[in-house]
Amino acid sequence: MIAGSPRISLKASVLALLVALAMGGAWMGFYKGGSARDRGAPSSLDTKAIQRELADEDLGLKSLLDRFLHGKDDRALDDLLPRGITEISGSGGHGLGRQVRSHGLWFPVFDLSQISDEGAAESGLVQLNRVPLMIVTPHPTPVRAKEWLSHRFAAVGGLPPYAWTVQMEAETPGFSLDAQTGEFSGMAEKPLNVPMNVYVTDAEGTQVSAATMLVIASEEPLSIVTQELPLAVPGQPYQAALSAAGGAQPYTWGLTAAPAGWACDAQTGIITGRFDQPGEHDVGVTLSDSITQVQRTFKVVAGGGLDIVNPSLLPPAAPGVQYTGQFEAEGGTAPYRWSVLAGQIPSGWSLTEGGVLAGLAPVVEARFEFQIQVEDSLGLIFQKTFRIPVSQGLLVIPSRDKAGLAWQYDAMSAALGTAVAGVSLKRNGVEIYRGQGTNVVDRQLITGMGYTYELTAVTPDGRWLPYAAAVTKILPMTRQRGQEGVSGDPFADRVEQFSPLSAGGFGSGSLPNNVTGPPEGASTFSPAYLPNQLLSLHASSAGGGSIILEFTDNIIESSAGMDFTVFENVFFKNKDPNQRFMEPATVEVALFEGQWQRFPFRVNVAADGTADVTLPSYYAQGFAGVNATTGDDPSNPTRSGGDSFDVSALGRPDLQWFRFIRLTATGDAAMRDAGGKVVRHTAENNSLNGNGSSGFDLDAVSAVNY
Repeated sequence: MIAGSPRISLKASVLALLVALAMGGAWMGFYKGGSARDRGAPSSLDTKAIQRELADEDLGLKSLLDRFLHGKDDRALDDLLPRGITEISGSGGHGLGRQVRSHGLWFPVFDLSQISDEGAAESGLVQLNRVPLMIVTPHPTPVRAKEWLSHRFAAVGGLPPYAWTVQMEAETPGFSLDAQTGEFSGMAEKPLNVPMNVYVTDAEGTQVSAATMLVIASEEPLSIVTQELPLAVPGQPYQAALSAAGGAQPYTWGLTAAPAGWACDAQTGIITGRFDQPGEHDVGVTLSDSITQVQRTFKVVAGGGLDIVNPSLLPPAAPGVQYTGQFEAEGGTAPYRWSVLAGQIPSGWSLTEGGVLAGLAPVVEARFEFQIQVEDSLGLIFQKTFRIPVSQGLLVIPSRDKAGLAWQYDAMSAALGTAVAGVSLKRNGVEIYRGQGTNVVDRQLITGMGYTYELTAVTPDGRWLPYAAAVTKILPMTRQRGQEGVSGDPFADRVEQFSPLSAGGFGSGSLPNNVTGPPEGASTFSPAYLPNQLLSLHASSAGGGSIILEFTDNIIESSAGMDFTVFENVFFKNKDPNQRFMEPATVEVALFEGQWQRFPFRVNVAADGTADVTLPSYYAQGFAGVNATTGDDPSNPTRSGGDSFDVSALGRPDLQWFRFIRLTATGDAAMRDAGGKVVRHTAENNSLNGNGSSGFDLDAVSAVNY
């Protein structure tokens, strides 16, 4: 969030000073590698020994800083760690801008808060970052009954070694905690949902805590039991109760699509609303537990003697091709009169009073949703919402020595007029896949070569029906901004949709270039800050804005380790590494728009219920906007900083790749995490005013596996 004047905000001014300092000093450069040593820690509390060790360390630090700042040893600082960090899994940036990654969080190595805004760095003013004690892995990953749970509670900061304890609100035989390592393990024969407080104490006696849950899920997968919703009466209040089974309670219900004014109680699953006119409407429902999320779309009909018989999903339109379709009604008294009541049909299309929908499809893929009304000769009406995808029957996206391919069974069935049981996919006439999946990654392709793919549908009765074909060319890849048709890059390429809370926000005039291509953040203490570098999504106490990004010249493949990284302009107030300014967002991915999968997110609240939104450990899991960039290779999550995500966390092994990412600013207390806790957001710098530069500030998104 960047708040202040309409042109350059308060946050932008602060960041400008940091950038000026970074560019003016002799200590910024590029990371050239190096290892980090484990400094160890006293095995017991010895105040004098600690003081001697720190004094010796300060003298050693000053010597290393002098060598680095005077150009005698460009790598003199490469082995240093912040105080309180003993385990790292990544290191990025260089010199005084180095950060290290520990348990998924990035920490600056140095504290530059004593350096004046005008002067260059002096060794006596630079200190090692003293990381405060915090629990960084507070939430055990839920398992199913009769499965072994093994979780390591981990901490950073303070003075190791640590001592761990837990308090549970109920007896949990079969589980144990190693007080020295934080290893928590065991197995339960039946589902459990037990509140648990975790405490860690460091060698100086400092103690912090985290409130969490021991969750053992049912052996049955999470599912929405309700199969259909009851009929509605036009003009009358409507209420229906949803039911669920399996998974790991507690459940959280929500609506993804519903008429205006409809609601679903998050805890009880009771849907309420009202239809003023006869019609059929989609009500999209999500059910979440602490492990996963499932969705279902219900049809709710408010009857009135007239009906539209076409299915809600219309046959797809091919990009750039003429389209014609006919709506049909049942009941009432002919003749019928048709009209578009709400929503949007493709530009240039028309719907005749006789129910013919026709027009030239857009050349780019899109998805349109609109409401159609039919009226009979006696004045009876009926309304229904329709969706029409503009898409290739076979989607193919080139990438680095590979291509991602995907198809949709519902669109295939609608176009062919028959059920589809499976597919056959050929490349240059040779079958490379046969099965019931919806997507594959075709690997070991040659850069510069063109490839032709053919998709054939296989019906339940054994017929093979040619469905679609597509061609692609494998482009050379660059880590700069690619050129369309010439080179690809690992970054987001297109803004599919931007939905701020109010118009004219910070950076909106520079779309799409300020959020596509590589990140603009130069280093740890020099994040992006200008409107041509960032886009503010907005945040308030009612929620936050969102953006959907598309990858068109590369895919994001689900592979081992992290799959993509989101860069926000997280910054450190007054160059103090423990005064971190964060504005979080939730993250979703999709292969086809509308088929969203959201990463589970959890916050870290102390045992007494307090929350510190200045600590990165508060946003414990599944958030973007937590870690600052290092300025290093954005496609390497062990060097880049930012917030990296592993698609395997979604529990969707069938999703081999995807191309859409949706980021939604959380706002303050506007949503709850997977454990039911309210997600808080800082209110500093007008970050919750719902306009201007409030909320999550997107810099870039980079693929890792592409």
